[in-house]
Amino acid sequence: MSFNIAGNRVEGIIVQAISSGKSTAQQVVQQQINEVKNDPAKNMREMQQPSGLSSFLDIKV
Repeated sequence: MSFNIAGNRVEGIIVQAISSGKSTAQQVVQQQINEVKNDPAKNMREMQQPSGLSSFLDIKV
């Protein structure tokens, strides 16, 4: 596995790590895109949920 930097061919474990990270990032982004396509209102529902911190700070006097 290799790629070019400024016209020079680069090979090795670093290139493999970069390629692996790139493919993982592409999968994550594609998964997030698919979630939005399948359920566009999910983000709004999640934002409307109260956080654990807000219920912790809601002290009754």
